[in-house]
Amino acid sequence: MEVKGFQGTDSSKVIRYIREIEENFKPDLFIIFMPYYHFENESLEKINSGLNTPHIIISSVATIKDKYILYDSIGGVAIKFKKKGYFDIKSLDFISKDISASSLFLKEHLISEKEGTNLLFSTSSNLAVHKILNSILNFYTDKVRLYGGIASSDASDFRTYISVNGKIIKDGFVLLNLYNINSFNTISLGFIPVGTTYRVTKVKDNKIYALDDLPMDYFLGNILKNTGIQIEDLDITKTSQVLWEFPFLFYDKEGYISHLLVPMMYDKEDKGFAFYGEVQEGSLIKLSTGDSDDILQDVQIRAGEFLKIINETGRKPDLIMNISCTARNFLLYSDGASKKEQEIYSSKIGNFPFTGFLTFGEIGPDRMGKPGKFYNETSILVGLVER
Repeated sequence: MEVKGFQGTDSSKVIRYIREIEENFKPDLFIIFMPYYHFENESLEKINSGLNTPHIIISSVATIKDKYILYDSIGGVAIKFKKKGYFDIKSLDFISKDISASSLFLKEHLISEKEGTNLLFSTSSNLAVHKILNSILNFYTDKVRLYGGIASSDASDFRTYISVNGKIIKDGFVLLNLYNINSFNTISLGFIPVGTTYRVTKVKDNKIYALDDLPMDYFLGNILKNTGIQIEDLDITKTSQVLWEFPFLFYDKEGYISHLLVPMMYDKEDKGFAFYGEVQEGSLIKLSTGDSDDILQDVQIRAGEFLKIINETGRKPDLIMNISCTARNFLLYSDGASKKEQEIYSSKIGNFPFTGFLTFGEIGPDRMGKPGKFYNETSILVGLVER
């Protein structure tokens, strides 16, 4: 598999370069990331009308290429298969209207690890996607390779888009089956567990109402003690400012950390505490804490793990994809370290082509290989190798 990456903030220049890549490189597939507003101006039409090659375009607040992360940019990768690799694209819209049917669609179209690797991109809510993933988890063990993320934007209403060969998807997902493509990954959390482990005893969808049969008011009151912040102040904005450094770790029934979710807001009407993902009754959770130093220290560790996989298996990736969270990068940005994560990956792992984007939620396995986990504030690094 050969790839050619591209990235830039001048949309006209990048679009011209994409056309040059198509003409000279003759790729089989384009994966493109760009800001939401380019889906609403002439840029989308210029790309769609100028390309004959199959292409997927995902909205994102930033793109990744090699050692660079660049906000308000168009970026991505052109892929040409050289051995046995090939692909198939399947998409479904309006998935939040029928979770059961959407779950069945995804279950039927995922390919096994023996066949290759799956990439899933979505424009739907974190809750809808997480529900779909949770509903099919029981059917799979570690024999499915599934990675992806939720499209992101900085629009006031957080609207996102995906385009598949010119078809717009606003409430759905696109599944990219990469046949005869091996994959491996590391997952960077970077947050340290603190305090007591709690059991979720009352919950609906993404809202927790009670932990260990104690109301969330009691739990949040302890967290906010001596801060001067009232529970009722925890709207979407205030929650992001105050509690994104304290994501909640979710534990697998076998006792290890499975995934983490970021709090969204406190609902004054029903006294529920909402998260950016589904929470299931009986879940074991623990508060965690971390800052930019903790995140970047973990990035160093995971980059070392990734390099170790390459050296021990001899699998030199044709392409590395960093699927990283906007909330995570918000914390890094606030400390003046927004470029550091990708710089560490690139410098430590070596001279391999990187692509990637910032998401509203990340999809990948847990650290024990169980597929279909949904994350916030996480960086999932995926190596792709053509057979």
